Amino acid sequence: MLHTSDGSQSAHLPASTITAPLIEAALARVLGSRSLRGSARGRRFLQFIVQEALAGRANRIKAYTIAMDVFDRDASFDPLLDPVVRIQAGRLRRALEHYYLTEGAADPLRIAIPKGGYVPQFSLVPVMAGADLPDETPGPAPAGERLGPPRAPLPIGHRIGRPLRWLAVAAVVMLLAVVGLYAGWRGIAPAPPKTVAERATAPTATPRAVRGPALLVLPFANGSGDPALDLVADGITEDVVAALVRFEDFLVFGADTSFRYPSAPALREAVPATRVDYLLKGSVAQTGDYIQVTATLIAAKDHRYLWSDSFRRAVTPARLLDLRHDIAVQVARTLAQSDGVIEREETRLSSQHAPQDLSSYACLLRARQYWRQLSAPLHAEVRDCLERTTRSDPGYPEAWAALAMVTIDEARLGFNPSPARPDPIDDGLRLAERAVALAPDSALSHQALGLAWWLRREPQRSIEAYERALALNPNDSATLADLGRCYSLTGEWERGIPLIREAFARNPAQPGWYRIVIATYHYVHGRYADALDEMRRANLGREILLGHVALAMIHGQTGNRTEAAKAVSEILRLDPNFPVKAVTEFERRNIHPDTIARIVDGLRKAGLSIPPPQTADGEGL
Repeated sequence: MLHTSDGSQSAHLPASTITAPLIEAALARVLGSRSLRGSARGRRFLQFIVQEALAGRANRIKAYTIAMDVFDRDASFDPLLDPVVRIQAGRLRRALEHYYLTEGAADPLRIAIPKGGYVPQFSLVPVMAGADLPDETPGPAPAGERLGPPRAPLPIGHRIGRPLRWLAVAAVVMLLAVVGLYAGWRGIAPAPPKTVAERATAPTATPRAVRGPALLVLPFANGSGDPALDLVADGITEDVVAALVRFEDFLVFGADTSFRYPSAPALREAVPATRVDYLLKGSVAQTGDYIQVTATLIAAKDHRYLWSDSFRRAVTPARLLDLRHDIAVQVARTLAQSDGVIEREETRLSSQHAPQDLSSYACLLRARQYWRQLSAPLHAEVRDCLERTTRSDPGYPEAWAALAMVTIDEARLGFNPSPARPDPIDDGLRLAERAVALAPDSALSHQALGLAWWLRREPQRSIEAYERALALNPNDSATLADLGRCYSLTGEWERGIPLIREAFARNPAQPGWYRIVIATYHYVHGRYADALDEMRRANLGREILLGHVALAMIHGQTGNRTEAAKAVSEILRLDPNFPVKAVTEFERRNIHPDTIARIVDGLRKAGLSIPPPQTADGEGL
């Protein structure tokens, strides 16, 4: 039986309108979208569960069958030990959310995967006057995306010739499945076909200004010289661009710009005012059953080589899309995420300027440095810089978002409280909402909104904001860690801890204070040695009070009186009133009551005199 939704949004269309051909057409649109084209696993996942639902086999849509049929796990698969289905389902939910927020906003039928299961649901939304539902008989699905049973993978020979032949066929299939190449500037791509009424009423979209450097991805070269690899190299070029455009801190030229102007001089000759700060070039080669991709980042101004790496993988026809996606995402994270290659280079260049002379983008870089090295002096410098930036550049949403988070830290961390802001959390919320209003597609804006709702003790709204941020940029490890923190501290350890660990796997330079959450996870489960090991790896400075709280509770439980006394002394140095307000501080951070009880028990054993909670008449409980 198909799972449908008849909420208020679908009041104009009866549920009987949801037919199999309409669902197949909706599936084909999603599979060909930009939101999923970089995720081969997500496409296979979605196609499988929709096909099973259409075939009346919704009862088969379980973690075990998905692992077997989609992710090639064997009969020994255990969802408790291998979270692949749960993690990929979360990514697919975020990709669907991103699709329906952007290019699929006008789709008449939507596909969703409710949390707690994997059976898809289908719902209708009102159709604008003058627009028609898609034809009941969907056109041909993109090549390689047919809704029938997948063909068995072709075997790979050991000679070079046969792998190159199937690579050529696979590459043609993948390129035919792409709806359109990325066009022009960052994130601008050809829109899906519209009706006459839609074209007449559609507003003119203007690209959002980007203050950071500009990056041109040159077409990856065929390093083997065999024409069979040309389309594979083009496909990897597109995947790298698709992964990079998720990051908001700099400008990425679209893939069609890369193919039309395959060098910086060619682009500048065509558009003389165009600025190019970085070039990414690469090559693709194959030997036997292995494919090797090499990528290099170059500073356009002086042609310095800033970074280079090679990725060698065994490949089969069934895994070629996965391989392309995985390599592209790894390249994008290495270059574009916080403390990545480009940010480090830009930070080095901006360090030559005095704080008052920093550009808008350089000010944001300084804020990112502060988030990695939390300190009161750097907080004051960054806050002043961001305030100047929002006055001089009021249309910069990321600056408003960063200012929101820095303002909230006046209350969250006690850094540099200002008499002009008696309620920095409410002020931070207003700043975050302004950032979202300026740029609803900005992941950093939603991340700031998540922090504000978290400190306002509305954890569910906070989680929703972080989920939205992750849907907008699933490659951002910082958002992944924040979402993991929220789930973990509210007691959903099994959902939160894997996200934080994945964030560290993606970016080992992740701020160490996220490890306090992992240490607390071990602590509440009685694994004190593991908890202490996490705190040692966190390598926090003396000014982070919660780091000393974590050390005190661990040493309190293990009976290490000397180390416990040191931690307690540091807590009281930073905040002499902490024992009186400790429980309130933990509650303010939405920590689960059971976890708070365990923390307080350890702190008391460490020697911190936390008074018992009071009843309404003032007596201790």
